[in-house]
Amino acid sequence: MSVFSEKLQDKFKHYLARYETRRSAILPILHEIQDEYGWIQPEHIESLEKEYGLAKVHVQEVVSFYSMYRTEKPRPYRIYFCDNIVCTLMGAEKTMEKIRKVMKSYEDKGLESPFSLEGVPCLGVCDGAPAMLVNKERYLRVDSEKVEEILMKYGA
Repeated sequence: MSVFSEKLQDKFKHYLARYETRRSAILPILHEIQDEYGWIQPEHIESLEKEYGLAKVHVQEVVSFYSMYRTEKPRPYRIYFCDNIVCTLMGAEKTMEKIRKVMKSYEDKGLESPFSLEGVPCLGVCDGAPAMLVNKERYLRVDSEKVEEILMKYGA
């Protein structure tokens, strides 16, 4: 019995038929898995090998190479903070440190933080530096004070 839904299996078959080699279908297949489950789990990788003949080592290489694939269960609020040179010059490091402190405050209380933080090379809004996304909500000119206010909207 497959760990994947029938709908997902149909999508996999479509991609495998569409590409000349099975290996070439791995990116869209992984996107579909992540869209449905939120992350790429070890059992997904094993099932891709057993059910679809996609070498486990190749799948793991792809998952570890591309930062867009998650290998840990996502938290409810994913913070993407721009850490390029413009945002850094405008105070991104100090603001990211504030976010880390908020996240650590949950751990200090024995709780799991609802936030995950990921530095990204560009959010495409240098005129609003430093910039961040919380899930898909964009925030511009984020400083240490403003970030605390923003996180409070999400329950911090």
